[in-house]
Amino acid sequence: MNAMKLPHHDTVTAFEQPSVWNWLVVFVCGFLTACIISPVVFFILWLLGKGAVVVHVPVPAALLDVPLSSAVRIILMLATVFGVLLATVMVMELSRNRRKDARTQGHHPVIGDFEYSPYLQTWHANPVLPTGKSVRLSAYGSGPSTVQAALWQRYIADFDELNATATRSLLTEPQPLQGCIAVTFTPSGITLTRDGEIHMGFEFATLPEDFWKSEEEEPYPTASFTAALELKSTEWLPPYG
Repeated sequence: MNAMKLPHHDTVTAFEQPSVWNWLVVFVCGFLTACIISPVVFFILWLLGKGAVVVHVPVPAALLDVPLSSAVRIILMLATVFGVLLATVMVMELSRNRRKDARTQGHHPVIGDFEYSPYLQTWHANPVLPTGKSVRLSAYGSGPSTVQAALWQRYIADFDELNATATRSLLTEPQPLQGCIAVTFTPSGITLTRDGEIHMGFEFATLPEDFWKSEEEEPYPTASFTAALELKSTEWLPPYG
C-alpha cells in the first residue's frame, strides 16, 4: 500500500505574503490566546474585588456578581476583537514589507545595470570606478536621468582630481588619523542628490594597518561636491552604533 504523501508546507514562506488563509490563521491564534488569558484576568479581578470587600473598600456589586453567561459573552467578544485586530495588523505589515522589498531591474547605457525601489522611489547601481572597484551608487527617481548620467560622467572624468581634493580636506588637521604614515581613501557609497550635488562616503586604509584596534572605533569620512563638482564640505562622522 502506498503511503499518502502530504504536500510540503513551508510555514516561513507561507507567511511572507498576505492572504485570506494567513489572516484566518492569525485570527484563530489571537482568538484562542485571548480566550485563555481573559478568564485568568477575570478571576484575578474577581479575587481583587473580594479582597476589597474584606478590607471594606467600596466595590460595585455588579462587578462581583457577573453571571457566567455574561462573562462568557464578554470573553468571546474581547477575543474576537483581539483576533481581528491582530490579524489585520499582520496583513497590513506584510503588505508594507512586500512593497518595501519590491525591486525592478533596468539598464542604462552610462550607469549600467540598476534596480529601482518603488517604495523608496530611488534607484541603486554598482558602477565600476577608474580604480577598478565597484561603488554603491544611489539617487532619486525610477532610473538614471539624463542630468544624473551627465553628472556621473563628469565625476568619473575628474575622479582622480576630485578624490585628491577630498583627501587633502579630510587630512587637514585636526583629524582622527594624525600619526598615520599614509592614508588611502576609496569611495564606498555615492549619492546623487535631488539638487544635483554628490555626497560620498569613503573606506580608508592606513599605514600602519593596525592604527585602529577595532572597526567599531573607526570614524566614517564623507565629502560633498556641488553640481559644479566643487568641494562643498568634508566631515568625519562618529562610528556607527
